[in-house]
Amino acid sequence: MNNNQENYTQHYMIEFKEAQRLIEEHASEIGNETVDWQKSLNRVLAEPIVAPMSIPNFDNTAMDGYAVNSVDLKDASPSNPITLEIAGLTAAGDPANSKDESRVMTAWKIMTGAPVPLGYDSIIPVENTKQLDSKNSVDCFSSPMPGAHIRKSGEDFVKGEVVMEKSQRVGANQIMAIAALGITNCELKEKPKIAVFSTGKELVDDPNKELLPGQIRNSNMPFILSYLSALPVEAFNAGTNYDDVNEYEKALKKQLDSGTKIIISTGAVSMGDFDFIPKTIIKLGGKIIFHKCKIKPGKPILFAKFDNGSFYFGLPGNPISATIGLHFFVVSLLEKLLGYQLNKPLPAELDGHLSTKVGFRNILKAVASIDTNGKMIVKALQGQESFRINPMIVANGWIVIDESTANVDNRTLVNFFPNDVFTN
Repeated sequence: MNNNQENYTQHYMIEFKEAQRLIEEHASEIGNETVDWQKSLNRVLAEPIVAPMSIPNFDNTAMDGYAVNSVDLKDASPSNPITLEIAGLTAAGDPANSKDESRVMTAWKIMTGAPVPLGYDSIIPVENTKQLDSKNSVDCFSSPMPGAHIRKSGEDFVKGEVVMEKSQRVGANQIMAIAALGITNCELKEKPKIAVFSTGKELVDDPNKELLPGQIRNSNMPFILSYLSALPVEAFNAGTNYDDVNEYEKALKKQLDSGTKIIISTGAVSMGDFDFIPKTIIKLGGKIIFHKCKIKPGKPILFAKFDNGSFYFGLPGNPISATIGLHFFVVSLLEKLLGYQLNKPLPAELDGHLSTKVGFRNILKAVASIDTNGKMIVKALQGQESFRINPMIVANGWIVIDESTANVDNRTLVNFFPNDVFTN
């Protein structure tokens, strides 16, 4: 028995907070990479983004109408129209023009987004005017203030200002700004590679295959890969192992040799005869940081690290236990690697009464909604057993109750963790 094996036999069930601390202690931020802006969606910024230009980069009109000098129309009204000679026309995309200073009392016809000709200080909307039959003059029926309906250069972004901070998520809104600013590349956190294994001779991957007695369909793999697809990672199916220890050792060694950052398996981490994951990890030189945590459900969860920097999560095989391991443990590691908080609790008012197991962090399938007063209300769903998938169809998050609480009264504030961890 090597030292790792000796250490493993001394492991005991730890508190949830201690498990989170150990994950954070053993991880550090991953490296950065320069990425084409078109591939930056749902990634995390490794460096701030500085505006390379001002936007708008020229004064332009917010309205169809006429560029005018406000002093020329200070007395204009519907009952006292003032007639101005039309000196020119500019459409969006045209270059900027300049007023002929030798001509007085003129207007310049202009379309939304077009540059404001130099020499004019405001825009009168087209609906407050009437172009005369001669087409060379326009009657104006209002008195615009200086600057009216003009989008000033730099009013949105100013060249040199930090427009996005380090560790900010690049969502669709940020893509809009990046594109508008003409930024070609972004400095982003690398996407950690995640290999996902399933274990268990009872599993059937092919939905077209008829189940034999004792068999079940593999729901953990599709769920985990779907969940991770929304995060800035590269997750892939590393295969299903049918309780063949030697084959699993080869498959795990392959992932370690290729430098896969995170390896996840479901099943084979409890105390049964076929629960071979811990021994395989130790045999290949891994150090088990913890095995078993005081959570309900999901107690048998395992976390390990290898000398090459790869991390290992052994999630329980029951689907809800695996889900909780992914949401509250794997995501915690990703937070540390990416330097970005993914899993944020929201305060919500409990609808109903809860009785929970003291000494365990209780994590409950839940559905949250907003009531007519704008309050977030959350209700624990029926069917909290770790094998029951049906409640997950309507669940949009989790109620988390700490270890010291036995009962939670109706209308008490509780922590609600949304399912979607990467939308803020």
